[in-house]
Amino acid sequence: MRSPFFFLFFSFFFVRGVFFRLNSIVWGGDYAMHNKRIARLARDAFLNKPLFDGFTDIRLNPSIRLQTILTSLFLMPFFGFCSLLSNDRCARTLRYKGLFGCRRKMVCSDSTFARVLKWLKLSQAQSFLLRFLSDFERHDLLRKQLSVGGKRYRLGILDGSYMGGHWLVSLCLTGVINYPLMVRRCSGQGEEQSVARSMMKAAKRLLGSLRPELWLLDALYFNRNTIKIARGQKSHLLFKFKEADFRTVTKDAQNLFEHFGADEQQSGWDNERSCRWTVRQTLDSFGAYPVQVVELTEFYPKRKQDRTVTCWIVTTDVDLPLGDLREAAHQRWQIENNVFKRISHLSGTKRFYFKDYRQFFNLLHLFFAAVAVLDCIIASLRAHRLLFDALRGGIKPTWLNVFSRVQEVLYGISFAFEHLT
Repeated sequence: MRSPFFFLFFSFFFVRGVFFRLNSIVWGGDYAMHNKRIARLARDAFLNKPLFDGFTDIRLNPSIRLQTILTSLFLMPFFGFCSLLSNDRCARTLRYKGLFGCRRKMVCSDSTFARVLKWLKLSQAQSFLLRFLSDFERHDLLRKQLSVGGKRYRLGILDGSYMGGHWLVSLCLTGVINYPLMVRRCSGQGEEQSVARSMMKAAKRLLGSLRPELWLLDALYFNRNTIKIARGQKSHLLFKFKEADFRTVTKDAQNLFEHFGADEQQSGWDNERSCRWTVRQTLDSFGAYPVQVVELTEFYPKRKQDRTVTCWIVTTDVDLPLGDLREAAHQRWQIENNVFKRISHLSGTKRFYFKDYRQFFNLLHLFFAAVAVLDCIIASLRAHRLLFDALRGGIKPTWLNVFSRVQEVLYGISFAFEHLT
C-alpha cells in the first residue's frame, strides 16, 4: 500500500509539470513578441536611415546597388560572419534575402565584395566611421565614470595591432561604449609611435571639443614628445607599464617607497575583479611636466597563478584621485579586449588577407562602425530591463552568443533593411 507521502510527492511533480508546460506556452508567445521588440529597437537605434549615402559608386550600370553591398558588409559582425565566403553562403538563403527584400538568386557574392572594397574611397570610409560621433555624444555614451560619485571622463586609447596582413594603429573612445573612431595603417612593426602622434594631432582637428580628456597609453608612448602634444591640447595622459626600471622617474619612486614610504597610500577591495589592491603615490616631474607616480599592487585570492600583480602608473593629471587613476589604468585594456580581440573573434579579421591594404581598411572601417553601433544598441536595451533579459535569456553571456541572438531577432522582421538599400 502506497503511503500518503508518495501521493503528495507525485502530486507535487505532476502539478509542477503542468505549470511549466503552461508557462512555456505563455512564454513562447512573449518570447516571439520580445524578439520583435528587440529587433525594432535595434533597427530604429541607428539602422533607421540610409547609412551609406556618402559613398560614391564608380560603376556605370550597376546591377546591385552600392547601398545593398555595403549594408551586407556592415552587418557581418552582427551575424558573426568570419569571412566574405560565409557571407556569400548566407546571402543565398531566403531568410537573409528577406531582410533586404531581395528577389535575386542572392544578395551579393564574395567576389563582388572584393571588387567594391578595392575601388571604394578610403577617405569616405573614414568619414563614415566618424559620422556616428554626434549621435553617440547626444546619447551620452562617450564618457566614463571611473568611481561611484566621481567625475565623468572622456577617455581615449591609442594602440597598435596586426590584422589582415597589415599593421595598424587605432584610436578608441571608451565611455559607456567602446568607439574605435580612427584607424590608420603602419608601414611596419615599430612605427606605431609616429602614426599615433599624428593621430593625436588629427584628433584635435577632427573631434574638436569631443577629443579625449585623458589619454590611456602603454609604455611605448611614454616620452616627452607624446606628452607635449597632449598637454598642448589641454589633455592629460596616463601610462601603465610593468617594470620600474623602464624610466628614471619610476626607479626613483621605487627607491623612495622602499626606504622612506609613499607621500600617499590607499587600499581597497574591488568587487568586480575580486581583488585586494594597494596604491603608493608620490609626485615628481618628467620632461618638465609634473606627474603622479604610482605603484599599484593587486592580490587575487581566487587565482592559482599570478595571484599578486604589480604595475606602475604615471599620469600628468596630478589632481586625479587614486581610485580613478587605478580604474583608468584598467580601462586601457578596453581596446585590446573589447575592440581588437572582439572584432577578430566575431569577424575573423586575423584570418583576412588582402594584398591591397585599401580593401582591408575599407572593410575594417565598416566593421568598427558596426561593433560601435551594436554596443549602442545593447546599451539602449539595458534601459529596458525586460527586453535585455529576453535578449540574454537562455544564453551564456558571451559576445558570440549575443551576436547569435541579435541575428535571431533581426530575422523576426521581414524586409528589415530594405529601406537602407
